[in-house]
Amino acid sequence: MTQYNDTQHLTSNEQISRVTVNNAPNDNPATLWLIDDDAALRLVLADTFEDAGLNVISFTHAQAAWTRLNDVLQQHEAADQLPDVILTDIRMPMMDGLSFSDWVHKHFPKLPIVIMTAHSDLTSAISSYQTGAFEYLPKPFDLDDAVATIYKAINYQPNKELVNQSNEPATDIITDTPSETISKTNAYSKNSNKIKQPIKPVSKIDTISKPNKTTKNNAEFKSNANNNPSGIVGQSQAMQTVFRAIGRLAHSPITVLITGESGTGKELVAGALHEHSPRAQQPFIALNMAAIPHDLIESELFGHEKGAFTGATTTRQGRFEQADGGTLFLDEIGDMPYSTQTRLLRVLANGEFFRVGGQQPVKVDVRIIAATHQNLEALVKQGKFREDLFYRLNVIRLPLPPLRTRPEDIPALATYFMQRAAKQMNSTEKQLHSTALQVMQSFEWRGNVRQLENVCLWLTVMATGDTVMVEDLPPEMLENTLSLQEPHPQQNLSVIETTQNQQHSDGVYSPNQNKQNVQNNQVSQTNENQSWQQALAIWAEQSLQTGETDILQTATPEFERVLLKAALNHSGGKKIAAANLLGWGRNTLTRKLQQLGITASETPNNWN
Repeated sequence: MTQYNDTQHLTSNEQISRVTVNNAPNDNPATLWLIDDDAALRLVLADTFEDAGLNVISFTHAQAAWTRLNDVLQQHEAADQLPDVILTDIRMPMMDGLSFSDWVHKHFPKLPIVIMTAHSDLTSAISSYQTGAFEYLPKPFDLDDAVATIYKAINYQPNKELVNQSNEPATDIITDTPSETISKTNAYSKNSNKIKQPIKPVSKIDTISKPNKTTKNNAEFKSNANNNPSGIVGQSQAMQTVFRAIGRLAHSPITVLITGESGTGKELVAGALHEHSPRAQQPFIALNMAAIPHDLIESELFGHEKGAFTGATTTRQGRFEQADGGTLFLDEIGDMPYSTQTRLLRVLANGEFFRVGGQQPVKVDVRIIAATHQNLEALVKQGKFREDLFYRLNVIRLPLPPLRTRPEDIPALATYFMQRAAKQMNSTEKQLHSTALQVMQSFEWRGNVRQLENVCLWLTVMATGDTVMVEDLPPEMLENTLSLQEPHPQQNLSVIETTQNQQHSDGVYSPNQNKQNVQNNQVSQTNENQSWQQALAIWAEQSLQTGETDILQTATPEFERVLLKAALNHSGGKKIAAANLLGWGRNTLTRKLQQLGITASETPNNWN
């Protein structure tokens, strides 16, 4: 049992280090508490926020920050010692960031917390917002964006009354390990964020569990079918945006319109919004407008009275009544008949409707989530979709990215689906060879994630052996893909830049590009199917075969060099525009140019 009294404020260099602000814009800069057990990252972030004019106090773990806050609650420290904002990691020894955020939100409800984590999956995003976090930053993030987020949090509540003034003592301490906290995500959503631990004396922490050493790493956790029942998998920036949106929207009753191509997972996202909402214990009803005959849609949605039409021998509840208190997911809303749209508009306006053949209004409390792969604005202009209904549905729009725009997610998705297919078929899980994965990453996937899932099921049944090779892939994938060829002994990283320079002038990656023979450090005649990923894979394989080590450290700066030059060229030498193209801030771009030794003479345009 660890005890702290009013003379033990964890002020040793090992626990708290105060960063001196030399260039603060005023005499009373805002204070940031920075919590992370990674010393190198803590130093980089502290320097960045110091340069941005903040007073930074760094902690190696959340328990130290908790003790300081607890001293304020016990009036051992003055309230003016509170920070203006807290930035904390999630997975740390002794007390995890989610537990800390939940406790702070309860006792200091107006003190904004920003959570950062390298374990950037859907569960982390939702858990962060459910603990009351102001924002969630998946690593790696741009330093300029982090500074902007911190200042946004500081300015969110300009008149702060940070301490909870209720008479309730601050006695709830969460002692979950990080893995336990993650496993209780549903408990948070279904019990109004109540802390599950027994009440303890606030003057002491009886037990603060250390992290579970057997916790899987991020990639393994995301791709494991048993640990991810939602089926929403992704590490790309596009999916991080989706995760953050789900986390923010889950606790709101607001109407959401999910858009995206067929097979991108619209129903999965709708299910996640419901599962992590206060309505999670109530029904989730899904109805596909395109799958129901038009003359039956109104009866399906609103129900009917006995005798309302031929065959209506009994009174029947519609989907709205069945979903009362819960969520109704209307898939392919663009296929709803125009006449039905009018009745749906009334339900959205006042929550009332009439059953088919009914005389009495029925009142329901239903959250509507709609989805479509069509362009509703175009349908409105064509007179096929009501404009007023469109605006009722389009309160919050959540676009889902097509799979071809996030090839980096395919390995985790494929592993997840192979695991699930093996369980479904009651067979041994098959592993995907790296060359097969490369082909899958360069495929177009017009059917998106649904098509990938079907391919993994096909491979589980049809592929021979325990490892799936390129030749085991379905014929439609092999038609557009040439097998990888042996690299020339003299090939080096210059092939990557050469290949990049020979891509289409618009700079957009074409997933149906195949490799050509590489000789004498040159790429032969490029056709529309060449892929820079394949060229990189060839270089990596050759380097490993020749006994080279640290190939990541060798390749990364060359890769960044190529992208930097391309962005500067495309932007006409404008640094800010180039930084935006790369998803960086200007400071990050400038620092990278210096690190890589890139000068203006190496690009066609002068910098400005």
